[in-house]
Amino acid sequence: MDGDALAQSPDPELAELALSRVAENPQARDALSRSEVLAPATLLLGFSRSVTDFLVAHPEETASLADLHPRSWDELAAELRADVKSRGSLAGLRVFRRRAMMRVGARDLMGAPLEAIVEEITNTAEVCLETTCREAWDGKGFAILGLGKLGGAELNYASDVDVIFLHRSSDLQEKAQRAAASLIRLLSEPTEEGLALRVDATLRPGGRGGALSRSLESSIAYYANEAATWERQSLIKARPVAGDVALGIEFLEAVAPFVYPEDLSSQAIDEVRQVKVRLEEYVRARGKEAIEVKRGRGGIRDVEFAVQLLQIVHGRRDERLREPNTLRALAALADEGYVAESDAEVLAGAYRFLRRLEHRLQIVRDLQTHELPAEPEARLRIARSLGLAGPDELQAEYDRQTELAREVHERLFYRPLLEAFAGARAPRPGVEREATEELLAGLGFAEPAGAYELLESLVDPATRMGKVLAHLFPVVVAPLALASKPDEALVRLDRILGAAHPDVADAMANDPAMARRLAHVAATSSFAADLLIAKPERALGLAGAEIPADPPAALASVAARYAAREFGTRETGRELARIAQGVIVSALGAAGPDLPFAVIGMGKLGAEELNFASDLDVVFVYEGDGPEDFTRAVEIGEAVLAGVREAGWEPDADLRPEGRSGPLARSLTAYFEYWEKYSENWEFQSLLRARFLAGDEDLGRRFEMNAADFAYGGQLTVDRVAEMLSMRERIEKERVRPPEAGKFHFKLGYGSLADVQFAVELSLIRHGHEHEGVRRKSTFEAIEALAEAGLLEESAAKALGDAFVFLNDVKNALEVDRRVHSEAIPPQVPEQRSLARRLGYEEYPRQSFIDDYLRITRRARQAMQRVFADAGAA
Repeated sequence: MDGDALAQSPDPELAELALSRVAENPQARDALSRSEVLAPATLLLGFSRSVTDFLVAHPEETASLADLHPRSWDELAAELRADVKSRGSLAGLRVFRRRAMMRVGARDLMGAPLEAIVEEITNTAEVCLETTCREAWDGKGFAILGLGKLGGAELNYASDVDVIFLHRSSDLQEKAQRAAASLIRLLSEPTEEGLALRVDATLRPGGRGGALSRSLESSIAYYANEAATWERQSLIKARPVAGDVALGIEFLEAVAPFVYPEDLSSQAIDEVRQVKVRLEEYVRARGKEAIEVKRGRGGIRDVEFAVQLLQIVHGRRDERLREPNTLRALAALADEGYVAESDAEVLAGAYRFLRRLEHRLQIVRDLQTHELPAEPEARLRIARSLGLAGPDELQAEYDRQTELAREVHERLFYRPLLEAFAGARAPRPGVEREATEELLAGLGFAEPAGAYELLESLVDPATRMGKVLAHLFPVVVAPLALASKPDEALVRLDRILGAAHPDVADAMANDPAMARRLAHVAATSSFAADLLIAKPERALGLAGAEIPADPPAALASVAARYAAREFGTRETGRELARIAQGVIVSALGAAGPDLPFAVIGMGKLGAEELNFASDLDVVFVYEGDGPEDFTRAVEIGEAVLAGVREAGWEPDADLRPEGRSGPLARSLTAYFEYWEKYSENWEFQSLLRARFLAGDEDLGRRFEMNAADFAYGGQLTVDRVAEMLSMRERIEKERVRPPEAGKFHFKLGYGSLADVQFAVELSLIRHGHEHEGVRRKSTFEAIEALAEAGLLEESAAKALGDAFVFLNDVKNALEVDRRVHSEAIPPQVPEQRSLARRLGYEEYPRQSFIDDYLRITRRARQAMQRVFADAGAA
């Protein structure tokens, strides 16, 4: 066996094993003795198990690797005709397709350009469609249009083939239906040879419920009167691929005004933008944002989305942009001045790399997959197949390309606006005021004329701020466009910048991330914007990585980083708790304690899991004897509460023993006595999150330690489990009104944060006595620790953790605007849509959010019930 050939294989060991399997057949062995066959065979067999299986089943096909020249459409068609004649339609189609993909795969691994690879894959699919079309339909009057990657002539190895069937007149309906069904069966029916093509006709008018084929007149009427925006958008990539091509062209010419309408509504553009982002959010919610080549951050969809959006906006006036192929459309956008050549080069380079990587993932088993594998061995094979040294180099190149694509994606749509407002006044397409206002309307601005004028004033080159903003324009406009109400966000930004400190412009020039955060504040948070307007120098706290020490500036900074999605739920909770603790420390210092006194954080404050409008749950402990010390301790406590309120936070001392009717401060001895004699079950639960915040540290740490002893010291009896469950049910029944609102009451209702909290607290009380390692004040950290110790079922831990993060994100998204306490999803549809947008949902935002909410809360409720059932049975 040729050692040099093996050394070139992505996996020499796998190649050697596969070659030995194939070479068991004498005919294949003879073919492999030829160097022109062995070299590509070694590359393929060291990577693709599906090719190995094909050659083991068809050893005679090994010799076909001797000739790897690119096949034209006519050559492929002649080859398929011969296969169908010798093997019959079903087997002939499938063997032809597998042979063709094997040859293309070899050329791919040998370094052929992406464009040549996708062209031949597409040609292979087209000749399969044309052959079966001729078999199913005699003569003219029946056409197949390709959509998606088929229409764009850019198919993957394992792509679905998206099609629409079309017939000339209504009297051919029944015949066309039979022909379409026959064609799909011939291509997609699984056999021992697999299938030829995964034909997907669900993008047809009416979807799965619509007729399989429609007449020309009916189809045109559908796209004129009934089609959703995304359906019209899908026709950007429509192209006749088989059958009566003239009929297909006639259809496309007739529907062009609906795909590229003269009057483009803001809703239409908004819907187009939504399609992509929901896919991205779907991937992110499943933790695959960094490994999903197609829909992840900076992935293939980022490139396709940017290109199609600009085609929708500008293709109405410029027919040169109506190009189904992504790379050719991108080149046209650059040639005509809609995209900077440098940006087009970056996107094209990233697209080529990501598509080649996607192909590598699919060659292995001829399956639709888009995720980078976790196994180092698999990553090594992929890296070597791409000419990279190993997994680290693969990850570095993937990170580089996706970051480049993401950066351009996030600002590409706004480049025409940049040109319009940064002084490029030449009458080029897309930069006149009329076209610019159309873009603003497409971005969701209700009053594009007013928005235009306001933006023009913001980037006035006569001012330093204007010059800086002109340079950073795409960074600033993107968050405004994603706001639930872009016009209001723009007004807030104007107010913030109008009051800005003189150093803000230079700070933004040195740190573009500051400009992005500032725009996110304007887009998302009224209270944070007001803080910046009230004291302009606070805006400087949005620069750099550090959170400022000044509490109001820090609060605005955290709101900005949360709105920009730099901080997730956990980071936001910790930072808010840190700010709140600083406020408490300051208030206690101002109170001038003259006896040992400590402030203890409880609830979300103790767990460092605050939301933007959270109350600050605290209790006060002191050391002293006699009524004078008690009176003084109460005075100090009252002064702390007043100081915290004055700083803009709402303290709550009701978790103290006996609640509001009990003394505001107690000695440590009095706490011990109360816990031993009078404390109820819920009070032990509250002690799980007790944390020293301010004052006498020795006293505070002793309180923490003793509180933990009491919280974790009791035996979890069946009766106690039942009592906790009864309390959880009573809270939901009594505090959620009306009862049917419980489904969307994320604090106390069905599958809510209360379900998560009770399940975690029960688990901690149950296991914390014997397993001190799980004693965590943070809810999420407790879930992780319990799961890692094997004390919480993995699926339950995931459900509870997902719900905790998601529902706190919902709460923050509602509270970050006006810092008003929120417990339930707003019932109004516009409010729900705004919430969904704030959470990052873009494709069908409201429904996508509601779907996720119902799924996550359902799993959380089920997990809580399992936790209680397990504890009750123990």
